[in-house]
Amino acid sequence: MKGKNNLTDILITVFISCFVGMLSGACAIYTMNSKGSFNIKRMNNSDLSEISEIYDKIKNEYYQDVSDDVLIEGAISGMLSTLDANTTYLNEGNTTSFNNKMKGEYYGIGLGGLTLENTGILVMTITENSPAEKAGIKEGDIITKVNDVDLANKTATYFTTLVSKSQDEMRLAIKRGEETLDINLKADKIVINSVTTNTFYRNNKNIGYIKISIFAANTASQFTTKLKELENNGIDSLIIDVRDNAGGYLSNVSTILELFMKKDTVLYKTETKTNSVSRKDNTEEYRSYPVVVLVNGSSASASEILASCFKENYNSTIIGTTTYGKGTVQETVSILDSSMAKITTKKWLTSSGEWINEKGIEPDIKVNLNDTYLKNPIYDNDNQLASAINVIVNK
Repeated sequence: MKGKNNLTDILITVFISCFVGMLSGACAIYTMNSKGSFNIKRMNNSDLSEISEIYDKIKNEYYQDVSDDVLIEGAISGMLSTLDANTTYLNEGNTTSFNNKMKGEYYGIGLGGLTLENTGILVMTITENSPAEKAGIKEGDIITKVNDVDLANKTATYFTTLVSKSQDEMRLAIKRGEETLDINLKADKIVINSVTTNTFYRNNKNIGYIKISIFAANTASQFTTKLKELENNGIDSLIIDVRDNAGGYLSNVSTILELFMKKDTVLYKTETKTNSVSRKDNTEEYRSYPVVVLVNGSSASASEILASCFKENYNSTIIGTTTYGKGTVQETVSILDSSMAKITTKKWLTSSGEWINEKGIEPDIKVNLNDTYLKNPIYDNDNQLASAINVIVNK
């Protein structure tokens, strides 16, 4: 975030930008200062002069130099933190990570789970078929340099931003045990697979399994493709797993629900300060085979919309533990250069009108995940999955 001369002007810019951007449904920023067409004097009160007074006090009398960047980010973050827990400020690095995750793809080399080491960046995971995997980078490698940039004491966000902005081939200096390597590679588009599948055969039942890790921009299309593959292989029932899925785009969960629900079914409802809307299924497509949904305490927001809709409209059994209880919807607004605010603009309710915020959804069958799975997370050790399979077998 670039520094400005006057904190009050910056905050007014943010207020106007957020307000206009949200009215238009866009995330574009509209810059305006106190000399623009908006009259600050008419829009604010003495509180803004108090902010300016504190700003001047800090700049003139604080015992150390403080950049405008730090003060502005602190002011915006503090303002948003007075609201609900889901209204938050994201700095440039966090905004980039958030956007990558929600788009379902990003430009990079395919390294994940990066953590800081004194000498560089420790590689924890590698994306399949990514430039990093193809170049021979391994989990446990420590990346000490990108070209001539030393990564000692640099953050993982710094590294990710550095490689994602490179359009040319780059050279990574890597420490692997006692060995030092130079690896050349080029960043490319990485598609995040948010949908994975499996099939289980039990007692003449051909049970499909779909795990959704996030409702990103490409999740619905991935889900549709995977579902049709399972159906072409003859499944007669389905388990949808949204455990540890914190949510995502409402449009994507809506598209997935429309594959199963009958036309005119209310999928969920939303409410703002001024109106309420029922989101209905507008398609002719639907399904009728048994569906069981797996949830846990980290299933939130869009995952809870999916679970509640199947529970109330499809007669599905919900298995696992009580969900998180996030019954609000956020919109994102770009601030100044590369930062972002997530602002709660509405709440959502289940098809029947229940608000599950801070309560969650109670499963029909409560099953706590056993220690065996936690120690060795494979399908055969997953007692919640076994319970879901058992429900389908006995239908």
